[in-house]
Amino acid sequence: MALGISSRQNPDTSMPADPVTGAPAVKFSGPSNTQVSYGPNRTVDANYYSFAYTRLQEQDWAEFFIHAKKKHVDAAVGWMGYWFSAVGFRNYDSAWAPGLAYVALDTDFKAADVTPNIAFTMGAFWPKFGYFEKYDTFTLGRFRQLGEQLRLSVPVNPDLTVVATHGFGTNRDGSFNPGAPAFYGATTGLDLLTYANLEVIYKNYLDASIHYNTEWTADPNLFPDTTPQPKSYTAASQAHLTVLGAEATVRLPQLGRLWISPSLLSIRNGWALANAGTEVMHSLGGAGIAGNYFGFTNDPATSSGSGSMLNLGFMYENSLSGIQGMAPGGLPDVTVSVFGLLADASINIPQGSSFPQSSIKQFKWGADATLQYLTWLGFMARFDSVNYDLDHAGYLFISGTVRAIVQSHFLSSERIYIQYSRYKYGDKMTLGGTWPWGAPLIPGSQVLQQGAYVGLTPDENVVKLQADIAF
Repeated sequence: MALGISSRQNPDTSMPADPVTGAPAVKFSGPSNTQVSYGPNRTVDANYYSFAYTRLQEQDWAEFFIHAKKKHVDAAVGWMGYWFSAVGFRNYDSAWAPGLAYVALDTDFKAADVTPNIAFTMGAFWPKFGYFEKYDTFTLGRFRQLGEQLRLSVPVNPDLTVVATHGFGTNRDGSFNPGAPAFYGATTGLDLLTYANLEVIYKNYLDASIHYNTEWTADPNLFPDTTPQPKSYTAASQAHLTVLGAEATVRLPQLGRLWISPSLLSIRNGWALANAGTEVMHSLGGAGIAGNYFGFTNDPATSSGSGSMLNLGFMYENSLSGIQGMAPGGLPDVTVSVFGLLADASINIPQGSSFPQSSIKQFKWGADATLQYLTWLGFMARFDSVNYDLDHAGYLFISGTVRAIVQSHFLSSERIYIQYSRYKYGDKMTLGGTWPWGAPLIPGSQVLQQGAYVGLTPDENVVKLQADIAF
């Protein structure tokens, strides 16, 4: 439950049209009063598929898996969905349906003086690499695939294990349109994807890996036009979304845990990879990357959704018990973490395009501290800073959050918490408008009040009550 709270003019007390542009008024006049709204409507960090996402304003979500397991066999089916429909407005895209189903077979075998394990998985499942827990996203990728994965684990010695993973799969793109002309028929096609990962594990001290993945399409059903145009099949068949990167986690006694993951992303004609085969950097598929970082707005002549991105995620965490060399679980205990994510995009602008900039650098970071005062009671304080465009002022916000947590371990890691977040926004941060992240501000316009459109100004106060559990 998230409540956005702000003092605003009423929406039925409008001003005359803007005297500079002649556009209809988009702000309100009259006395202000307190308004309480559905929190995600008027906060900029509630959208999971946006660089602004901080995970402070998570929305409702559930997933449930059934496993049939024996040694060397795991068969699973999973249901998942969001937006609980019984509490109001029905969202038919929320997919309360089977989302995963797979069979995994593995076996040990003898090779020289070691006993490797090889595992083969086939079905619909979501392998993931470069997971950034603080922002709930992926620097390397999560793959919503129907396909296979082969995993070889080699225990070189009791302290050192090497794991090689390779996968190939498909993701259904487009849509089935029974009313389309016979030439088009079913407009569902396939995106193809493949990935490879090599990981080294040394005791509990080090996990380090290198990673590669790419997604592309060669299905003419997605773009059946035969005449040359920006969205022809020829252009779509040249599309790709490719990630090359690494990930490392270092854990040292008393010094804490450090996670770091750099990646280089290359994309061409991202609009052609419209579905969610690859989820990376808060984006679904090539179209998500193209829209979030390369300014694509359904016009390949303005921006083709092509370019490259250099990304870097990091997090450091330590606790009072860890510094003292004590086992976790002692009370009271304090855990502190510092984290951040950089996205540096270079945009390939088509010849003749009026696109305003050839690059955009974005950076967000934060820090939090959690006090576990009693076994059932804890408190958290967190600071976040998100800058949408390091080269242009005004596209940023900061927030401070406090949280009181009631928890138990009767079943697993269940908890209920109440939190309050206070936001402060740059003068170009609004809830709508043109790319990159808000409506352009016109100096001297009566549409402006304190540097922003009143009707589109995000809320400064959000109160949230949340329960979560995993078992």
